[in-house]
Amino acid sequence: MIFTETRTKGYGSHFGSSLLSIFLLCSAAANANDSEYFTSGNQLVPLSETDISIRKEILTIGLQDDKFANVTVYYELFNPGTTDKTVLMGFEADPSYNDDYVFHPDGKHPHIHDFTVEMNGEKLSYQNAVCQQGTPDGLQPIDMSKYEVCEETVTTVHPIGNDTLFIPFSYVYYFQATFKPGLNKIRHTYKYTQSRGVGFAFKIDYKLTPATRWANHQIDDFTLVVRADHTAKHFLIDEELFDMAPWRLTEGEGKQRVTPHPGRSLREFSLRNGAYTWHKTNFCPKSELSITSADEIYLFNERATFGAFYDRSSSLELNFGKERTNNRMKEDLRKRIAHNLPYAHRGHVFNDRVLDDYFSTLWWYIPNPDYKDDQSDFTEIDKQFLAY
Repeated sequence: MIFTETRTKGYGSHFGSSLLSIFLLCSAAANANDSEYFTSGNQLVPLSETDISIRKEILTIGLQDDKFANVTVYYELFNPGTTDKTVLMGFEADPSYNDDYVFHPDGKHPHIHDFTVEMNGEKLSYQNAVCQQGTPDGLQPIDMSKYEVCEETVTTVHPIGNDTLFIPFSYVYYFQATFKPGLNKIRHTYKYTQSRGVGFAFKIDYKLTPATRWANHQIDDFTLVVRADHTAKHFLIDEELFDMAPWRLTEGEGKQRVTPHPGRSLREFSLRNGAYTWHKTNFCPKSELSITSADEIYLFNERATFGAFYDRSSSLELNFGKERTNNRMKEDLRKRIAHNLPYAHRGHVFNDRVLDDYFSTLWWYIPNPDYKDDQSDFTEIDKQFLAY
Protein backbone atom coordinates (compact mmCIF):
# COMPACT_ATOMS: atom_id res chain seq x y z
CA MET A 1 0.00 0.00 0.00
CA ILE A 2 1.31 3.43 -0.97
CA PHE A 3 0.46 6.37 1.26
CA THR A 4 -0.02 9.06 -1.38
CA GLU A 5 -3.42 10.50 -0.47
CA THR A 6 -3.87 14.25 -0.17
CA ARG A 7 -2.95 15.58 3.24
CA THR A 8 -4.72 18.28 5.21
CA LYS A 9 -3.18 21.72 5.47
CA GLY A 10 -0.26 21.77 7.87
CA TYR A 11 0.88 18.18 7.43
CA GLY A 12 3.93 19.17 5.45
CA SER A 13 5.08 21.55 8.17
CA HIS A 14 4.72 18.79 10.74
CA PHE A 15 6.90 16.39 8.82
CA GLY A 16 9.34 19.18 8.03
CA SER A 17 9.76 19.67 11.78
CA SER A 18 10.15 15.91 12.11
CA LEU A 19 13.07 16.12 9.70
CA LEU A 20 14.72 18.72 11.92
CA SER A 21 13.94 16.65 15.01
CA ILE A 22 15.64 13.60 13.52
CA PHE A 23 18.68 15.68 12.61
CA LEU A 24 18.90 16.95 16.18
CA LEU A 25 18.35 13.44 17.45
CA CYS A 26 21.26 12.13 15.44
CA SER A 27 23.41 14.99 16.71
CA ALA A 28 22.44 14.15 20.27
CA ALA A 29 23.37 10.53 19.68
CA ALA A 30 26.85 11.52 18.65
CA ASN A 31 27.31 13.61 21.79
CA ALA A 32 25.60 11.42 24.36
CA ASN A 33 26.99 7.97 23.77
CA ASP A 34 26.16 6.88 27.30
CA SER A 35 22.44 7.38 26.70
CA GLU A 36 20.08 5.04 24.91
CA TYR A 37 16.95 6.33 23.20
CA PHE A 38 14.60 3.50 22.33
CA THR A 39 11.48 5.22 20.97
CA SER A 40 8.58 7.55 21.81
CA GLY A 41 4.94 6.81 22.31
CA ASN A 42 2.66 8.48 19.77
CA GLN A 43 -0.93 9.27 18.92
CA LEU A 44 -3.02 7.38 16.41
CA VAL A 45 -3.38 9.79 13.49
CA PRO A 46 -5.07 9.92 10.08
CA LEU A 47 -2.66 9.28 7.23
CA SER A 48 -4.95 11.03 4.77
CA GLU A 49 -7.20 14.09 4.72
CA THR A 50 -10.28 13.58 6.84
CA ASP A 51 -13.15 15.46 8.45
CA ILE A 52 -13.13 13.10 11.45
CA SER A 53 -12.61 14.98 14.72
CA ILE A 54 -11.28 13.78 18.06
CA ARG A 55 -13.85 14.46 20.75
CA LYS A 56 -12.24 12.67 23.68
CA GLU A 57 -8.99 11.00 24.62
CA ILE A 58 -7.90 9.29 27.83
CA LEU A 59 -4.18 8.55 27.69
CA THR A 60 -2.88 6.27 30.44
CA ILE A 61 0.85 5.69 30.89
CA GLY A 62 1.95 3.07 33.39
CA LEU A 63 5.38 3.38 35.00
CA GLN A 64 6.74 -0.07 35.77
CA ASP A 65 9.90 -1.67 37.16
CA ASP A 66 10.35 -3.95 34.13
CA LYS A 67 11.92 -1.21 31.91
CA PHE A 68 8.70 -0.76 29.94
CA ALA A 69 6.09 1.99 29.75
CA ASN A 70 2.60 0.56 29.36
CA VAL A 71 0.21 2.65 27.25
CA THR A 72 -3.56 2.48 26.99
CA VAL A 73 -5.41 5.11 24.93
CA TYR A 74 -9.17 5.49 24.70
CA TYR A 75 -10.47 7.69 21.87
CA GLU A 76 -13.89 8.97 20.92
CA LEU A 77 -13.85 10.22 17.32
CA PHE A 78 -16.75 11.83 15.48
CA ASN A 79 -17.81 11.28 11.86
CA PRO A 80 -20.03 14.22 10.81
CA GLY A 81 -21.24 12.49 7.66
CA THR A 82 -24.33 10.38 7.08
CA THR A 83 -22.51 7.34 5.72
CA ASP A 84 -19.62 5.12 6.78
CA LYS A 85 -16.18 6.54 6.07
CA THR A 86 -12.98 4.50 5.84
CA VAL A 87 -9.81 6.29 6.91
CA LEU A 88 -6.22 5.10 6.71
CA MET A 89 -4.79 5.53 10.19
CA GLY A 90 -1.31 5.01 11.54
CA PHE A 91 1.09 5.09 14.41
CA GLU A 92 4.62 6.38 13.86
CA ALA A 93 7.54 5.11 15.97
CA ASP A 94 10.95 6.77 15.77
CA PRO A 95 13.91 4.38 15.41
CA SER A 96 16.17 3.95 18.40
CA TYR A 97 19.79 5.08 18.66
CA ASN A 98 22.76 3.92 20.73
CA ASP A 99 20.94 0.62 20.90
CA ASP A 100 21.40 -2.49 18.73
CA TYR A 101 22.16 -0.48 15.54
CA VAL A 102 20.04 -2.94 13.59
CA PHE A 103 17.65 -1.86 10.86
CA HIS A 104 14.31 -3.67 10.78
CA PRO A 105 13.04 -3.72 7.18
CA ASP A 106 9.74 -5.36 8.16
CA GLY A 107 8.68 -2.12 9.86
CA LYS A 108 8.24 -3.74 13.27
CA HIS A 109 9.93 -1.66 15.93
CA PRO A 110 12.14 -3.81 18.21
CA HIS A 111 11.07 -1.86 21.29
CA ILE A 112 7.30 -1.77 20.75
CA HIS A 113 5.33 -4.77 21.94
CA ASP A 114 1.74 -6.00 22.24
CA PHE A 115 0.29 -3.46 19.79
CA THR A 116 -3.52 -3.70 19.60
CA VAL A 117 -6.34 -1.58 18.18
CA GLU A 118 -10.02 -2.17 18.89
CA MET A 119 -12.72 -0.08 17.18
CA ASN A 120 -16.36 -0.10 18.27
CA GLY A 121 -15.76 -3.39 20.05
CA GLU A 122 -14.01 -5.15 17.15
CA LYS A 123 -10.30 -5.88 16.96
CA LEU A 124 -8.58 -4.44 13.90
CA SER A 125 -5.67 -6.03 12.05
CA TYR A 126 -2.69 -3.87 11.15
CA GLN A 127 0.37 -3.88 8.91
CA ASN A 128 3.90 -2.52 9.24
CA ALA A 129 6.13 -0.52 6.93
CA VAL A 130 9.29 1.55 6.98
CA CYS A 131 8.20 5.02 5.84
CA GLN A 132 9.93 8.23 4.95
CA GLN A 133 9.40 11.29 7.12
CA GLY A 134 9.41 14.88 5.92
CA THR A 135 7.37 14.45 2.72
CA PRO A 136 4.59 16.97 1.92
CA ASP A 137 2.38 14.37 0.21
CA GLY A 138 2.03 11.81 2.96
CA LEU A 139 3.89 8.91 4.47
CA GLN A 140 5.45 6.68 1.83
CA PRO A 141 7.01 3.25 2.28
CA ILE A 142 10.71 3.14 1.42
CA ASP A 143 11.85 0.72 -1.27
CA MET A 144 14.93 -0.66 0.48
CA SER A 145 16.18 -2.20 -2.76
CA LYS A 146 17.13 1.38 -3.70
CA TYR A 147 18.26 2.62 -0.27
CA GLU A 148 20.66 1.63 2.44
CA VAL A 149 20.86 2.50 6.12
CA CYS A 150 23.13 5.15 7.60
CA GLU A 151 25.35 2.88 9.70
CA GLU A 152 26.37 5.59 12.14
CA THR A 153 22.90 6.20 13.55
CA VAL A 154 20.42 3.75 11.96
CA THR A 155 17.91 6.63 12.09
CA THR A 156 18.31 7.65 8.43
CA VAL A 157 18.65 5.97 5.04
CA HIS A 158 20.22 7.24 1.83
CA PRO A 159 19.97 6.23 -1.85
CA ILE A 160 22.47 3.54 -2.76
CA GLY A 161 25.55 5.25 -4.18
CA ASN A 162 24.61 8.63 -2.68
CA ASP A 163 25.86 9.07 0.87
CA THR A 164 25.13 12.80 1.00
CA LEU A 165 21.32 12.61 1.01
CA PHE A 166 20.04 11.46 4.39
CA ILE A 167 16.35 10.60 4.74
CA PRO A 168 14.80 10.10 8.18
CA PHE A 169 12.32 7.28 8.55
CA SER A 170 9.78 5.85 10.98
CA TYR A 171 8.55 2.38 11.70
CA VAL A 172 4.82 2.65 10.96
CA TYR A 173 1.88 0.57 12.16
CA TYR A 174 -1.11 1.24 9.91
CA PHE A 175 -4.67 -0.01 9.36
CA GLN A 176 -7.99 0.87 7.75
CA ALA A 177 -10.61 2.19 10.16
CA THR A 178 -14.26 2.45 9.11
CA PHE A 179 -16.11 5.19 10.97
CA LYS A 180 -19.86 4.94 11.24
CA PRO A 181 -21.82 8.22 11.31
CA GLY A 182 -21.60 9.91 14.68
CA LEU A 183 -19.43 8.81 17.60
CA ASN A 184 -16.85 6.00 17.28
CA LYS A 185 -14.77 4.47 20.06
CA ILE A 186 -11.19 3.22 19.70
CA ARG A 187 -9.10 1.50 22.35
CA HIS A 188 -5.38 1.28 21.62
CA THR A 189 -2.71 -0.48 23.71
CA TYR A 190 1.01 -1.21 23.52
CA LYS A 191 4.17 -1.02 25.58
CA TYR A 192 7.61 0.30 24.76
CA THR A 193 11.05 0.34 26.30
CA GLN A 194 11.94 3.28 28.51
CA SER A 195 14.99 5.25 27.43
CA ARG A 196 17.88 5.67 29.85
CA GLY A 197 21.16 7.50 30.15
CA VAL A 198 23.69 9.37 32.21
CA GLY A 199 21.76 11.54 34.63
CA PHE A 200 18.43 9.73 34.43
CA ALA A 201 17.36 6.23 35.35
CA PHE A 202 14.44 6.29 32.93
CA LYS A 203 12.81 8.60 30.41
CA ILE A 204 9.44 8.11 28.76
CA ASP A 205 8.69 10.29 25.72
CA TYR A 206 5.24 10.58 24.20
CA LYS A 207 4.26 12.72 21.20
CA LEU A 208 1.07 14.67 21.81
CA THR A 209 1.12 17.22 18.97
CA PRO A 210 0.23 14.75 16.18
CA ALA A 211 -3.31 14.67 17.65
CA THR A 212 -3.84 18.11 16.08
CA ARG A 213 -3.89 16.42 12.66
CA TRP A 214 -7.52 15.48 13.17
CA ALA A 215 -10.13 17.80 11.65
CA ASN A 216 -10.72 19.86 14.81
CA HIS A 217 -6.96 20.37 15.34
CA GLN A 218 -7.31 19.75 19.07
CA ILE A 219 -8.56 17.20 21.59
CA ASP A 220 -11.94 18.45 22.76
CA ASP A 221 -11.71 16.55 26.06
CA PHE A 222 -8.29 15.25 27.11
CA THR A 223 -7.26 13.28 30.21
CA LEU A 224 -3.73 12.14 31.01
CA VAL A 225 -3.28 9.47 33.68
CA VAL A 226 0.18 8.54 34.97
CA ARG A 227 0.10 5.31 36.97
CA ALA A 228 2.49 3.47 39.26
CA ASP A 229 0.93 0.08 40.02
CA HIS A 230 2.64 -2.24 42.50
CA THR A 231 5.57 0.13 42.74
CA ALA A 232 6.57 3.67 43.70
CA LYS A 233 7.98 6.18 41.23
CA HIS A 234 9.76 9.51 41.71
CA PHE A 235 9.58 11.46 38.45
CA LEU A 236 9.46 14.84 36.71
CA ILE A 237 7.20 16.38 34.06
CA ASP A 238 7.77 19.77 32.41
CA GLU A 239 5.36 22.21 33.97
CA GLU A 240 4.90 24.45 30.94
CA LEU A 241 2.72 22.08 28.92
CA PHE A 242 0.40 21.34 31.85
CA ASP A 243 0.27 24.63 33.76
CA MET A 244 -3.30 25.48 32.66
CA ALA A 245 -4.97 22.83 34.89
CA PRO A 246 -4.11 21.05 38.16
CA TRP A 247 -2.79 17.55 38.65
CA ARG A 248 -4.96 15.44 40.96
CA LEU A 249 -4.07 12.34 42.95
CA THR A 250 -6.90 9.97 42.00
CA GLU A 251 -5.60 6.72 43.48
CA GLY A 252 -3.00 5.55 45.98
CA GLU A 253 -0.47 7.68 47.81
CA GLY A 254 1.41 10.61 46.38
CA LYS A 255 2.73 14.13 46.64
CA GLN A 256 3.70 16.77 44.10
CA ARG A 257 5.42 20.14 43.93
CA VAL A 258 6.82 22.60 41.40
CA THR A 259 10.61 22.35 41.33
CA PRO A 260 12.64 25.08 39.61
CA HIS A 261 15.50 23.84 37.48
CA PRO A 262 17.92 25.87 35.32
CA GLY A 263 15.98 26.97 32.25
CA ARG A 264 12.93 24.88 33.16
CA SER A 265 10.06 24.63 35.59
CA LEU A 266 9.38 21.03 36.55
CA ARG A 267 6.60 19.33 38.43
CA GLU A 268 8.03 16.70 40.75
CA PHE A 269 5.95 13.67 41.74
CA SER A 270 6.26 10.93 44.31
CA LEU A 271 3.64 8.29 43.53
CA ARG A 272 3.05 4.90 45.10
CA ASN A 273 0.48 2.28 44.03
CA GLY A 274 -1.80 4.81 42.40
CA ALA A 275 -2.34 7.47 39.76
CA TYR A 276 -2.06 11.17 39.06
CA THR A 277 -4.59 12.63 36.60
CA TRP A 278 -4.61 15.80 34.49
CA HIS A 279 -7.69 16.96 32.58
CA LYS A 280 -8.27 19.75 30.08
CA THR A 281 -10.97 20.59 27.55
CA ASN A 282 -10.11 22.11 24.16
CA PHE A 283 -6.53 20.88 24.56
CA CYS A 284 -4.21 21.85 21.73
CA PRO A 285 -0.76 20.53 22.69
CA LYS A 286 2.13 22.76 21.62
CA SER A 287 4.90 20.42 22.77
CA GLU A 288 5.49 16.80 23.67
CA LEU A 289 5.24 14.89 26.94
CA SER A 290 8.39 13.70 28.66
CA ILE A 291 8.41 11.83 31.97
CA THR A 292 11.88 11.66 33.48
CA SER A 293 13.19 10.03 36.65
CA ALA A 294 13.88 12.62 39.34
CA ASP A 295 17.58 11.80 39.60
CA GLU A 296 17.93 14.27 36.73
CA ILE A 297 17.80 17.09 39.30
CA TYR A 298 19.57 15.33 42.16
CA LEU A 299 22.43 13.39 40.58
CA PHE A 300 24.74 16.35 40.03
CA ASN A 301 23.46 18.47 42.90
CA GLU A 302 26.25 18.76 45.46
CA ARG A 303 23.73 19.58 48.19
CA ALA A 304 21.57 16.50 47.58
CA THR A 305 21.61 13.94 50.37
CA PHE A 306 22.10 10.21 50.07
CA GLY A 307 18.83 8.64 48.90
CA ALA A 308 17.33 11.91 47.63
CA PHE A 309 16.27 9.80 44.65
CA TYR A 310 15.47 6.10 44.78
CA ASP A 311 14.09 3.78 42.12
CA ARG A 312 13.44 0.06 42.38
CA SER A 313 14.70 -0.66 38.87
CA SER A 314 17.97 1.31 38.65
CA SER A 315 21.26 1.25 40.51
CA LEU A 316 22.19 4.79 39.43
CA GLU A 317 21.32 6.08 42.87
CA LEU A 318 23.67 3.56 44.53
CA ASN A 319 26.64 5.05 42.66
CA PHE A 320 25.31 8.49 43.44
CA GLY A 321 25.31 7.68 47.14
CA LYS A 322 28.88 6.39 47.12
CA GLU A 323 30.22 9.37 45.17
CA ARG A 324 28.43 12.13 47.04
CA THR A 325 28.37 11.00 50.66
CA ASN A 326 31.74 9.44 51.49
CA ASN A 327 32.95 12.63 53.14
CA ARG A 328 29.69 13.60 54.77
CA MET A 329 28.31 10.52 56.43
CA LYS A 330 29.86 7.85 58.59
CA GLU A 331 30.14 4.51 56.86
CA ASP A 332 27.97 2.66 59.38
CA LEU A 333 25.15 5.21 59.07
CA ARG A 334 25.31 5.14 55.28
CA LYS A 335 24.98 1.35 55.36
CA ARG A 336 21.97 1.55 57.68
CA ILE A 337 20.28 4.04 55.41
CA ALA A 338 21.06 2.04 52.26
CA HIS A 339 19.74 -1.13 53.89
CA ASN A 340 16.46 0.59 54.79
CA LEU A 341 15.85 2.48 51.54
CA PRO A 342 13.69 -0.33 50.04
CA TYR A 343 11.53 -0.36 53.16
CA ALA A 344 11.22 3.44 53.22
CA HIS A 345 10.16 3.34 49.58
CA ARG A 346 7.22 1.18 50.60
CA GLY A 347 6.24 3.46 53.49
CA HIS A 348 7.81 1.75 56.50
CA VAL A 349 7.45 3.89 59.63
CA PHE A 350 10.73 3.89 61.56
CA ASN A 351 10.81 3.65 65.35
CA ASP A 352 14.54 4.37 65.29
CA ARG A 353 14.81 8.13 65.82
CA VAL A 354 17.93 8.52 63.65
CA LEU A 355 16.39 6.70 60.68
CA ASP A 356 13.02 8.42 61.12
CA ASP A 357 14.68 11.83 61.16
CA TYR A 358 16.74 11.02 58.09
CA PHE A 359 14.01 9.57 55.89
CA SER A 360 11.70 12.42 56.86
CA THR A 361 14.15 14.75 55.10
CA LEU A 362 13.80 12.85 51.81
CA TRP A 363 11.03 14.55 49.87
CA TRP A 364 9.74 11.39 48.18
CA TYR A 365 9.20 9.54 51.46
CA ILE A 366 5.51 8.86 52.21
CA PRO A 367 4.95 7.02 55.52
CA ASN A 368 2.36 4.25 55.50
CA PRO A 369 1.48 2.97 59.02
CA ASP A 370 -0.30 -0.02 57.45
CA TYR A 371 2.79 -1.30 55.65
CA LYS A 372 4.05 -4.63 57.00
CA ASP A 373 7.66 -5.48 56.25
CA ASP A 374 7.58 -7.90 53.36
CA GLN A 375 10.33 -8.68 50.85
CA SER A 376 8.14 -10.64 48.45
CA ASP A 377 8.04 -7.78 45.92
CA PHE A 378 11.66 -6.66 46.32
CA THR A 379 13.48 -6.21 43.03
CA GLU A 380 17.07 -7.23 42.39
CA ILE A 381 18.07 -3.61 42.97
CA ASP A 382 16.26 -3.58 46.31
CA LYS A 383 18.17 -6.69 47.31
CA GLN A 384 21.47 -5.01 46.41
CA PHE A 385 20.67 -2.33 48.98
CA LEU A 386 19.81 -4.93 51.62
CA ALA A 387 23.24 -6.45 51.11
CA TYR A 388 25.05 -3.10 51.00
